[in-house]
Amino acid sequence: MKFVFLFLLLIVVFVIAITFGANNDQHIVFNYLVGESEFRLSTILALLFGLGFLVAWLFAGYFYFIEKIKLSSALRKLKKLQSKYYEEIKNRP
Repeated sequence: MKFVFLFLLLIVVFVIAITFGANNDQHIVFNYLVGESEFRLSTILALLFGLGFLVAWLFAGYFYFIEKIKLSSALRKLKKLQSKYYEEIKNRP
């Protein structure tokens, strides 16, 4: 259910970004490190929004992957300690 709400929120944000970009039909000069080009403002907004979204997902994915690794390591340690604990309980007189 949580996934559905997040997906709907994501769709709403994309629709708002697209409608905002469609209303900006001005041509601007975009300067970057090695040159400059003329683009429509809506194109620049869409590209930068998409790039920001992609970078955010990459960072989130990286930290999610790190946490999954930490969790699997902790679960392995827990399993090892539990088996050791159960062996000690068995061997008690």
